[in-house]
Amino acid sequence: MTAVGYSRHGDPFVLEMNSKYPRPVPRDDQVLLEVYATSVNPVDYKFRRHWMPNFLLPKPKIPGADVAGVVVEVGSNVTKFRKGDRCAALLPLLGSQWGSSAEFVAVRESHMTLIPDSISFVKAAALPLVALTAVQSFDHLTMERTKGKKILIQAGAGGVGTFAIQYAKNVLEMDVATTASPSNFKLVTALGADRVIDYHTEDFSELITDYDVVLDPMSWTYEHLTLNQGKNVLKNNGGHYLNILSSELVNGKEKTVGFTTLLNIVKHSIMNVFSPGSLAKYSLICVRPDGDGLARVFDLVDQGKISSVIDPQIFDLEELSDAHMYLERHYATGKVVVRVKQTQT
Repeated sequence: MTAVGYSRHGDPFVLEMNSKYPRPVPRDDQVLLEVYATSVNPVDYKFRRHWMPNFLLPKPKIPGADVAGVVVEVGSNVTKFRKGDRCAALLPLLGSQWGSSAEFVAVRESHMTLIPDSISFVKAAALPLVALTAVQSFDHLTMERTKGKKILIQAGAGGVGTFAIQYAKNVLEMDVATTASPSNFKLVTALGADRVIDYHTEDFSELITDYDVVLDPMSWTYEHLTLNQGKNVLKNNGGHYLNILSSELVNGKEKTVGFTTLLNIVKHSIMNVFSPGSLAKYSLICVRPDGDGLARVFDLVDQGKISSVIDPQIFDLEELSDAHMYLERHYATGKVVVRVKQTQT
């Protein structure tokens, strides 16, 4: 089969198309999907550019975690899916060399869901990672009632942000503030944001006070401001900081969970055990594949409560290097989708 992968870490040009990859053979609990569309997430280019040992990221590595396609083969123990089904899934982020930037991929049955007829492959491919990241983040909230509660969603025009705004507004019925650049104010407002902060010229920590929740996919920039007790961004009694595990280049090195983050997790956890309400709660979010959770997401999309937000620039598989570069340079709004097979649905 044809796929795009890399054997060494580096810039987008380490990605190479090769037509001699072996076609995956599904195990008993897997199906073989013919890939129609995938997408690029920040985790894809971060894994690509930052060295990781082969036991975590086997190489040659085919990148891509989001997949939408058609079942062409079914393992002997698979009961929910059959040949010809339109399906989508989130693939595991670590531990496998097989990703979705390929003509075929083997997927565990438990990671998959059917795609409703109302949703195209392109729209379906934009959803799994960002949708499950947001939903699994909100699952950490222990508030009995979210209606009317106040949430700040950082980076509202990004992949996670565009989904999270809609979910918080239309499903959880929360009062939503977000950060964005002026060029994206119209977009995030249309998605449901009640308040928009220009991160170029405004300091959210000076404007946001006593919020119930902060959802943060950019904690390397904002964590210290959010948790600074002199700022009172979050309520001490009942506030909750949802830190989505991520990283960013700092002085040429990939910075992720550091000592300060670990200290904050321990401090906030201990204080909430021995003195509940003295500090906001702290949850670190690491997304996991979940076919049932994804099915609930697609139901919401099918009902019109959530929509895929896709960048106008859609790439073909042979342009994957360009797609990585486009996202890495922060040109994208919403999700960057890659077509693997040309189709109208």
